[in-house]
Amino acid sequence: MAGHPQVRESALLYGPDPTVAEAMVRLIERMDGSGIWEVLLNSPARQQEPRRWERPDEAGARAVLESIYAEGEATGGIWRKTRHDGR
Repeated sequence: MAGHPQVRESALLYGPDPTVAEAMVRLIERMDGSGIWEVLLNSPARQQEPRRWERPDEAGARAVLESIYAEGEATGGIWRKTRHDGR
């Protein structure tokens, strides 16, 4: 939808208890003509205000996302990823 940010990928990080998400991350494409992409991380998953990274393109935002994935996996976590392709 034009104007509304679009979630392109999301993931939940699970640790020893596979029923409790430890973190949540989203990759968002702004649809306001700016070309800006955002990565939002809630860690712990129920945290109210996410950490936010803004990048001028998808490649930069995906690099941030991949570093978050790597950090979660380094602690023994498992990410459950979902792609949201609305294009």
